[in-house]
Amino acid sequence: MKTLTRSLVCHAHAVARETNAHSVLLYADVIDEKEELAGLIADVDFRVILVSRRADFQIPVSDERKGLCSVVRVPDFPMTRAGQIKIATLVAATESLLKAGERVVCLTGIDGSGAIDTIMVLDLGSELELFASTAAEPPPPDVKPAVFERLLTIACELGLEGREGRPVGTIFILGDDATVLSRSRQLVINPFHGYPEEQRNILDARLEETIKEFAAIDGAFVIRGDGVLLSAGRYLAPQDKPEEPLPRGLGARHEAAAAITSDSTAIALCVSQSTGSVSIFKQGRLVADIQKPRSRSQTEF
Repeated sequence: MKTLTRSLVCHAHAVARETNAHSVLLYADVIDEKEELAGLIADVDFRVILVSRRADFQIPVSDERKGLCSVVRVPDFPMTRAGQIKIATLVAATESLLKAGERVVCLTGIDGSGAIDTIMVLDLGSELELFASTAAEPPPPDVKPAVFERLLTIACELGLEGREGRPVGTIFILGDDATVLSRSRQLVINPFHGYPEEQRNILDARLEETIKEFAAIDGAFVIRGDGVLLSAGRYLAPQDKPEEPLPRGLGARHEAAAAITSDSTAIALCVSQSTGSVSIFKQGRLVADIQKPRSRSQTEF
């Protein structure tokens, strides 16, 4: 399997040069040896984005070459190959490592297999089966990248695991909080009202279980761009409707999520109760749909 990984990485370098790709995105966790990973990226003269679940992952190259390498950290749970690429690309775009209109060569493999087995070349903004044209655009200026990344992790964990074995569906609305609050109302008493801001920021890991518990109630979460939770159990009442029809199979929760982003600059993450998929909306459009693997051992494309 190491031979396969080495061969595909070398071919990906050639493909990147021949197609004038801007970056190579490499799912680094499947390569066990740090020295082997360093050797695979040592001779490149273009940007390499290493994707890892590990919080302690470090770029395995010399200091003078670190300018060409970046690390993107993704949620630590099973994903299909397409899910790996979608999440890594969204996080990379949020951190301004990728931009709309760029070409990127992606390398990934079966989750947990220990080998790279797939090459994919994407033109960001035109690969409509994976991304909408706004997916690779940076987040609104009031949204911190770390907050989006944390929220994406929580949403995907809810989609995969539910709450205490039960499927959960909910909506997270991030950014442009003044507009969102003006176009919504409380369904229940706001459970976050009155608490100090430092005690209700989603970047605080201690709040994760509280968020997952309140995800079971009807309504949406409203989150300020710096991560402060303003409300849960919010009924969304946007004035506009999405200009583009939603794909079949998406219901009222998804339509509300899309509509509020059409009516504001916010980002919406919608967790489907029936499928566990996480749909991400910007500007009234579905920009990515991250499918839940049917089981923890299943990681087909």
